[in-house]
Amino acid sequence: MDERRPIPVGVYEILQDFTCPTASVRVFRLAAEGDAVGGHVHRRSMQIYVALEGSVAVEVEGVERTLHPFDALPVWPGQKHRASPIAGDALLMNIAVPPLAADDQVPLSEMGEPADMHLPVNDVDVDD
Repeated sequence: MDERRPIPVGVYEILQDFTCPTASVRVFRLAAEGDAVGGHVHRRSMQIYVALEGSVAVEVEGVERTLHPFDALPVWPGQKHRASPIAGDALLMNIAVPPLAADDQVPLSEMGEPADMHLPVNDVDVDD
């Protein structure tokens, strides 16, 4: 795997990791026992998730959708997302445009909360 490609988030087996100047494709297996694509965000790339075998639960911005073989789902830049197999192993592909770069995949645990989402403390009023 190219060192300019992102480190996997979660537990899964990468079967194919292809990149060209305009897109990248990852094909990976999610085992039924404990595998999952952990929650993360892409800053620049949009992805298309495609179920190839088995069923996969893909959560995007808190909304879960079940993908069956040959179903596809777009994930736009900045959308929080994760995926996990349903009732058995699953084979999943994602296509990223532009190609995923090592700095374009941010685990949710590293994102932190935006400053404008913090609530006031000590009974201090906030101007609107």
